[in-house]
Amino acid sequence: MYKKLIIYLMIFMLIGTMNVFAQSQVVPCQLTNADQDTIRLFPERTNYRSEFIRTDEVGDKRKIGGEVLYKELEKRLGDKWDPIWETKDIPYVFYEILKGQETIGWVFGANQGWPGADNSQLMMAFDLDERIQEFFYQKLPSVQREKLQTPEFYSQFIGLTLEHFYINEYLISQKIEDKNILSLDMIGRIRNPAEKETEGFQKTLRGMKKVLVYLDDFKFGNKIKKDEVINKTKKIIEAKVPLLSENPMERIKKIFPNASRYVVDLISTDPVTPVYVVYKDDVYKKPFVRGILLGYVLPLELNTAQGKFSLVISVGSQDKEKGKIQSLEINKTGFNQLKNISLVNFYAKDVLTRTKLSDEKIDKIGPLKVEVEGKDITQDVLAIARKELILVDNTYLHNLFKKDEIEKKIEDYLKGQKK
Repeated sequence: MYKKLIIYLMIFMLIGTMNVFAQSQVVPCQLTNADQDTIRLFPERTNYRSEFIRTDEVGDKRKIGGEVLYKELEKRLGDKWDPIWETKDIPYVFYEILKGQETIGWVFGANQGWPGADNSQLMMAFDLDERIQEFFYQKLPSVQREKLQTPEFYSQFIGLTLEHFYINEYLISQKIEDKNILSLDMIGRIRNPAEKETEGFQKTLRGMKKVLVYLDDFKFGNKIKKDEVINKTKKIIEAKVPLLSENPMERIKKIFPNASRYVVDLISTDPVTPVYVVYKDDVYKKPFVRGILLGYVLPLELNTAQGKFSLVISVGSQDKEKGKIQSLEINKTGFNQLKNISLVNFYAKDVLTRTKLSDEKIDKIGPLKVEVEGKDITQDVLAIARKELILVDNTYLHNLFKKDEIEKKIEDYLKGQKK
């Protein structure tokens, strides 16, 4: 009897020791060489800060408990946590990237179990909108690593946010077959170049979603809410909101010839507005590749007294094109009248109208005229163009065009002209 009891106790202690040993092997996923890696990922950075964060400690600080937060994050992930690699007491390392005193981005990664091996390490650089600027495997125990560690594979993740993973999860759950709607699935379009690593590829996608869930919660306060994303996706489907086409890239390259890829964001307006965020791949050092943001494409429906029109507006994001209309299509016919118009022009017109003054030098709105099939729809086009420029400015340019400041400068200019 005593011998059996001793044997049971030894087995129990051995199992406990094995669990502790397994847990002790899970070290935080950190950059191999943080000084060099952060400057490669963010060439403009002047410094960086690193921080270790644990789920249980965050939950306790929020006074909801570590277990409650752990389960909430699991719900957002849409999958069960791994009992080895994803316990609530594992520290995650966040790198805050600085330019002077200003935060310009984040670097964050995580261990992810790999089939038939120990684990991979996924590393990502993010901008201040939680968008992936760059992805790479820091560790990859794959027999086909030469097919996965390539610019072609890495570039497929440029521009993604947690929202895109939530959209993918919802479309799969609803078994959507409409090709136009499926063109919104940014995750479903990602291609696996390693035919022997199907499971590893799926684990990579899961690991990326996990990283995005943690980033969104720990650094952005659960900004991208799963229920809100699902509601936006439902509205897109039910309202039959205009999209570019089943093959958007063909249309996008006519607007931005250097475009390599795009992602589609769903912006909470009435109705929901899909915005195609367009990138050019920059393979600056193989296999590393980052995205150069080129601009935004917005497909819209214009309702006027003269009828309904299909409208596509593109807005630039590079240098002198930043925040300016680059193209305008109505019923697939191009109109150049609004090219390079920005919110500055609209705010200038506001001042001229309010002061009942005229100035041809700064009034680029007044002379514009847009006719379609003999119908003058100028005011309707101007109204929607202004609305979408404001949307882009608020959502992506972080209020670059400050109305009060611009109007004051114009007022000062007009006063000087009067003298």
